Amino acid sequence: MATSLARSTLATFSRAVAARTSVTTSMAAPVLCRSLRLASTYSAAANHEEDMLAYREKPDSLSYFTGNYKYNDLLIDLSSLYKAHFKPQQQVMSNSLLAEIEAPTNQTYTWKLRDKMSEYLGIPLTTSQWRKIVMQLNQLASLPKPLPPQVEAELAKYTRYDTTQQQQVKRKELDEMGRAFAVGRRKESSARCYVVEGEGKIMVNGQELGTYFNRLVDREEVTWPFESTDTLGKYNAWIIVEGGGQTGQAQAIKLGLGKALLVHDAELKPTLRKAGCITRDPRVVERKKEGQKGARAKYTW
Repeated sequence: MATSLARSTLATFSRAVAARTSVTTSMAAPVLCRSLRLASTYSAAANHEEDMLAYREKPDSLSYFTGNYKYNDLLIDLSSLYKAHFKPQQQVMSNSLLAEIEAPTNQTYTWKLRDKMSEYLGIPLTTSQWRKIVMQLNQLASLPKPLPPQVEAELAKYTRYDTTQQQQVKRKELDEMGRAFAVGRRKESSARCYVVEGEGKIMVNGQELGTYFNRLVDREEVTWPFESTDTLGKYNAWIIVEGGGQTGQAQAIKLGLGKALLVHDAELKPTLRKAGCITRDPRVVERKKEGQKGARAKYTW
């Protein structure tokens, strides 16, 4: 009896000790996790502080932390180059020396377009950024001539092509029979015009002007280049025209005759330009659209 009582007492005591131990462990667990977390945080902070204090190489560009530092550096460099070579008006060369270098001042620059300049610089450029670069280049090109070699070398990088080696447009000349040839176009019409000095005769496809064109307005279109330049009755014209209607053919002939008159006398260009005799009219009939009644007209339903 005494033995069984001792055993039960011992079992009860063991269970009480185990329960107390489990309660103590459960209460100490959060404290232990919090301590481990604080220790890891402190270690990370210490490592971060050491990393911040470590020596790092400074970027070469002052604009490195901007959105597009290469573009900003380019503007700064161009502006600095201009300020380095710009001289106030009082220090500009005398008029006698300027007269000696008058020829180079006629040189013009044509800059690379936006896409080509972006490809050359290796950075994306918006239209406004490209315009700012062109503005800086124009400012450099406006320096007193002759330009310094450093400026010339910098401008050469952004030139679209060498204007000094640009092929000149070959001016048309009279043929061995004294005729000037030109082509005029309007809508679907094309006119080949031969103009030679004479008594003012105009032949269209082998017919007289009044026979070929029935309407007065079309005949006036044909003779307008001669009337606007006061050369009516001084030149003969032989014209081969095809395609289009009467109005389109008359306007094509007007353009061809105006261009042919320029071959005879280049000084007539301002007058012919003002009269609209050497300007091509690009307007054509708009095509019909699929699913529509016409170019713009729609079906009712």
